[in-house]
Amino acid sequence: MDCIAAISTPPASGGVSMIRISGEDAFEVAKKVFRPKFPTSDIDKMNGYTASYGDIIKDGQKIDDGVLLIFRAPHSYTGENVAEITCHGGICITKLVLQSCLDNGARMAGAGEFTKQALINGKMSLTEAEAVIDLINAGSEQLITCAKAQSEGALYRRIEKLCEDIIKVTSEIAVWIDYPDESEDEDEISRADWTVSVTELKNKMDDLLSTYDSGQIMREGITVAIAGKPNAGKSTLMNQLTGVQKSIVTDIEGTTRDIVEEMVMLGDIMLKLSDCAGIRETTDTVENIGVQRMLQRLDTSQLILALFDSSRELSEEDYRFIDIVKGRNVIPVINKSDLDTAIDTAYIEEKLGKAVTLSAKMGEGLDALEEMVREKCNIRKLDPSAGFLANERQRQCALSAARAVDNAYNALMMGMTADVAGLELETALSHLYELSGKSASEEVIARIFERFCVGK
Repeated sequence: MDCIAAISTPPASGGVSMIRISGEDAFEVAKKVFRPKFPTSDIDKMNGYTASYGDIIKDGQKIDDGVLLIFRAPHSYTGENVAEITCHGGICITKLVLQSCLDNGARMAGAGEFTKQALINGKMSLTEAEAVIDLINAGSEQLITCAKAQSEGALYRRIEKLCEDIIKVTSEIAVWIDYPDESEDEDEISRADWTVSVTELKNKMDDLLSTYDSGQIMREGITVAIAGKPNAGKSTLMNQLTGVQKSIVTDIEGTTRDIVEEMVMLGDIMLKLSDCAGIRETTDTVENIGVQRMLQRLDTSQLILALFDSSRELSEEDYRFIDIVKGRNVIPVINKSDLDTAIDTAYIEEKLGKAVTLSAKMGEGLDALEEMVREKCNIRKLDPSAGFLANERQRQCALSAARAVDNAYNALMMGMTADVAGLELETALSHLYELSGKSASEEVIARIFERFCVGK
C-alpha cells in the first residue's frame, strides 16, 4: 500500500501540530525527516507505541525539534506502519515538515485515506468508518456517545445479527427445495415456521428504520418557531433556553421585530430556535415586516411553540393566532404560570391539543416541554449500544432490505412457492451487506470518504 502523509491537526496556529505518515515505507520516510536523540537515536530500535524526542530535518537542515511516535503494523490505526511527527504548531513550520515527508518518498494523502487504509486492512467496518467522521463533527455529548458506540461496531453487530437471521431462514428453504418433505402436513409446518421467522425479521427491520429519524433529529436538530402575540413571553423563553440575553425583553409590545435564531439543547434534544415577532395588527412598517417573516417561518418550521399569557384572557389576536397555527405540528405553551391564571386553557387545548404549562421567567416546566417535544416529533431515547442508522446511505440500504423482507413475507402469505421468498431474502441480505460494507462498491466507498478531512 502507498506510503501517504498529511497534516492531521487543524490548519491553524497552535501549541503543536502533527504530521501522520502511513504505509509499508513509513519508517523509511521518517528516518529521512526525523533524527531521534532521546531515549534512542535509532528509529529501527523503537518499539511500537513508543516516542522519541529529536530534530526535524528538511533538505539536510534542522527546521524544528519535536517528538516522533511509532506504531508498528498491524497494531496501528491504519493497520500499516505509522509514524506521527509532532512539531511546534505554526502554520509555516507544519507545512515545511509535511513537505519534507513528501520530498522523501511519501505522497499526499487523499480525503479520509488513513481511515480508508484501516477499512481495507480490516481494522474497521464501513459503518465504523462512517462513525469516525460523525465523532469528529459531533456537537453534543450525546452525539459523541452515539458516534463512539457506532465506531466500536454497534450498528455493524446489529446488521450482522439480522444477516444471521436471514441466512438461517434461507438455509432452511434451500434444504426444503433440495429435499422436499413427502408429507403435505410437514410442508405446511415448515411454511408456518418460515412465516413466523420472516414476521420477526419484518419487525426487526421496522425497528432499525425507526432509529433513523431519532438519529437525524439528534444530529441536525429540530427547526422550532416560538410564536404568539406580543408580550406572551416568547423572548423570555428564548433567553431561558439559550441561557443568555439573546432577545430583548421589555413590557413594551413589539420589541422583537426580526427573527432571532439560536441553536440550543432542551435536555438532549437539539433545537434550532427562532424567536419571532409577535402577531398583531400594526401600522409600524418595520414591525409589520417582522410579522410577515414570522408567518413565513411558521411554514418552514418542523414544530411551533405557540405561546399564550396565562395571566390574561384570550384576545382577538390570540384567536387569530390559534386559527393560523391550527392543524400544524404545534405545542400550545401556557406561559407565566407564576401569575394568577385568567386564560381559557380548555379552549386552547380543544383547538391545538394538549398544552404545556410553564414559567419561562422562573425556568419552571421545561422538563414537561421536553417530553412534549419528544411526543410531537416522535423522538425516542436512542440506545447508542443498540446501533442506529446514522445517514441517508445507511437508510437507503435498510429500506431496500426491508422491502425485500416484505416481499418475502407476502410471498409466503399468498401461498407462493418457498423459493420465491428465498430469493427475496437473498436480496435483503445483499442490501444489508452493502450497508455494513461487505459488498459496497468502490464508488460508494469513495463517496463516503469525500466527507473526511485529509488528515483522517
